[in-house]
Amino acid sequence: MDYLSKNIFEIHQALVNKEVTPLDLVKEALEKIKKDTNNAFEYVYEKEAIQFATELSKQEVEVDNPLWGIPFAIKDNFSTKDIPTTGSSRLLEGYLPPFDAEVYTRLLNKKAIPIAKTTLDELAMGGTGSSGHLGKTYNPWDESKTRMIGGSSCGSAAACAAGIVPYAIGSDTGDSVRKPASYSALVGFKPTWGTCFL
Repeated sequence: MDYLSKNIFEIHQALVNKEVTPLDLVKEALEKIKKDTNNAFEYVYEKEAIQFATELSKQEVEVDNPLWGIPFAIKDNFSTKDIPTTGSSRLLEGYLPPFDAEVYTRLLNKKAIPIAKTTLDELAMGGTGSSGHLGKTYNPWDESKTRMIGGSSCGSAAACAAGIVPYAIGSDTGDSVRKPASYSALVGFKPTWGTCFL
């Protein structure tokens, strides 16, 4: 069954009902990533995600925590300790941050499972999803690969639109979440300062 195309609350209920495990979800996400043709990913947490999901699958589901055990993707301009963070730029190739971004720390504390770092316009400076060092990121809804997904959070939008993850983290200065979300039939939320907490 395709669980990752469902919303977070439906997936959480499936975990509570023991219809699926975090490891099942991670394997489903990794299988979809391997088939992805949209150039949405900079780094895939294959080994790390399987290990984390295996540990969680031995535990009881946290019923009051809807993020527990659910894979997510995060834009590759957020620092992730000891995990490559390039900002989709050759300038940062090989960079391993010594710390985690706050949003990433909070998601890990909720036992959400990072599955991949996603592409972006280089250093988040763009609105088309075409200036990253890995090339253009494509809109999953367009099989002809001629329509843009928009940027700069192009990979996060593509990962969600393709049903690889039910949610992803992006960043938005002008419209970098909202534009790719609107181009790919998603909801993109830019919180005001201090309103987003877990």
